[in-house]
Amino acid sequence: MIKTAKNTTSLETGIRLTGFQVYDNVTHLAVNTPKDYGKSIKPADLPDGISRFFPVGSSVAQGSREASNSSSSGLPVHTLLPILRELRKDIAEIKNVYSGLEIRMIGGSLLIVYEADWIRAKEALQRLEQEDEDEEDEDEDEDEEGGSKRNGPPYVVKLIDFAHTRLTPGKGPDEGVLLGMNTLLKLVDGRIADLEKD
Repeated sequence: MIKTAKNTTSLETGIRLTGFQVYDNVTHLAVNTPKDYGKSIKPADLPDGISRFFPVGSSVAQGSREASNSSSSGLPVHTLLPILRELRKDIAEIKNVYSGLEIRMIGGSLLIVYEADWIRAKEALQRLEQEDEDEEDEDEDEDEEGGSKRNGPPYVVKLIDFAHTRLTPGKGPDEGVLLGMNTLLKLVDGRIADLEKD
């Protein structure tokens, strides 16, 4: 693992992009970026990697003349920006909790999944905003509905692959993990700033 970390972005930044997929709204297929991409880039390339993971898409009708000149992967800016802002809050919360733990994690990952279908993402974002406004009313509605199917959130962020984690009382938090989370927060901040300029 140390050799891999030295040869990738992991050692210097605490993170490595390990491949990802972005949904194409015209073909309805995933656009794959393989693990090799994450292993081949340098720290200076990480902002490009985040842009590839969170691309801006344009809603172009399938078969239209403009379709070939427009990206159908990713979300429109007005949907992507609020999702990134909320995602950033969750990453910061995970980091804050983790900074109080005295553990060592080897090979852990932060899994980020977001809804990239334009309509579903917009609807999920509206539900999230509504939940923030009247969380108590929604709890009552859920009880009354008796377990009806609920649509998913606009994104999910989870800590995964932490099988090689151990307690280290008295040694403080894992600085390598915190470095990675700080790097990710900076990258998300950079992506938000880029999108706000446009």
